[in-house]
Amino acid sequence: MILSKYPFVVQKEIIDNMNHLDLPLLSFVSKNMKKLIMSSQKKRSKSIRSIEYQYNRADGTCVVYLIDESKPIVKYHRRSSRTEDDVIMKIVKLDEDKNDTVQFNVLGNMIDLRFSDDYKYPIAFYLEWDKESIFQSIHNHFLDVFGDTIEYNWEDPFWKNPKEFFIPFIPKLKNVSFCIGLYLDGHFSDVRNFENFFSSSPVAKTINLHIKTRMEPLSPESKFYQAEYVYITTPGIDGPDFVRHFRGRQIGLYCDRYRKSELIDIVKRWKSGEAFQNLEYVQIRTHHSTEFLLPVLNDIGAKSINAFRQTPTHTVRTLLSWGNKNRHTYPLISHRYIVRVTDNRVASVDVMGATFLIGVWDKTEEEFLNMLE
Repeated sequence: MILSKYPFVVQKEIIDNMNHLDLPLLSFVSKNMKKLIMSSQKKRSKSIRSIEYQYNRADGTCVVYLIDESKPIVKYHRRSSRTEDDVIMKIVKLDEDKNDTVQFNVLGNMIDLRFSDDYKYPIAFYLEWDKESIFQSIHNHFLDVFGDTIEYNWEDPFWKNPKEFFIPFIPKLKNVSFCIGLYLDGHFSDVRNFENFFSSSPVAKTINLHIKTRMEPLSPESKFYQAEYVYITTPGIDGPDFVRHFRGRQIGLYCDRYRKSELIDIVKRWKSGEAFQNLEYVQIRTHHSTEFLLPVLNDIGAKSINAFRQTPTHTVRTLLSWGNKNRHTYPLISHRYIVRVTDNRVASVDVMGATFLIGVWDKTEEEFLNMLE
């Protein structure tokens, strides 16, 4: 079917009823087709949650997913999970065989695309010297087609073999949230290399840090602390304090040992308004016993709620992996809370097993207590 031969009204009707995943492919055909799809998407994109870039730093391949909330949930599969059916493009290094590629002008950048019956999506190619430019053109094309009201996420997770070192590739893309996984070992165990990487990269929204060796403390002004979400694992290592100067929203910390004094310091600095003004949620999991952590609730001056009253459940949306299928933090229901002196803001606190939890409410103490049943 040659779509361009049909009247405009018919073209529009066909596009309005096409699958979201087919539209990106069609949008590369011509400028007029792209404009037609753009006008259609303004009405249809409400069901699209996000465009997800999953980059493999080992071979330089990036898989682009379109996550459509209107799709039925596959049994035994989470809606948020990515499948091969959600792929709209792959971006890979250019191989020697260019005979089956077609060049398209994508926002002024000539890009080699390969179309194959083996795949439902095109494959875009880049040379190392113009790698970032190619990614920028493709991303800006998707911005045009789908708009800036949906989420755009870039994920560069841990490489499966931490013994092989690959510096993450973080291109400068508009309206994109970056999730970076790093092993703090080898190259990055030198604090200068660690700081240089973050200072030269866009601010990461989410950082998963696996600490394998000791490192000197970071500068309090490090861009690392500008991330909104950090999840830090420190098995067997008493590394530097990576949360003391954190200015984001959520902290996940898994470690063998964590001093009571450091835990108390986090809470007291929040209560005084000195630090952690944007904090929403903290989960610190240790190998200590519950008996070790419980006294901390008294040490931080936590207030108690009558055990016979029902307290509200604190949970917030998250980009961290807390083990929950709905991308929310673990529900926190507690009869202990603390209050920030600067604005009377309340945070629920609790100890569950070997885990210390903090959940900050957008409520004053009076408003919080009015929520009790």
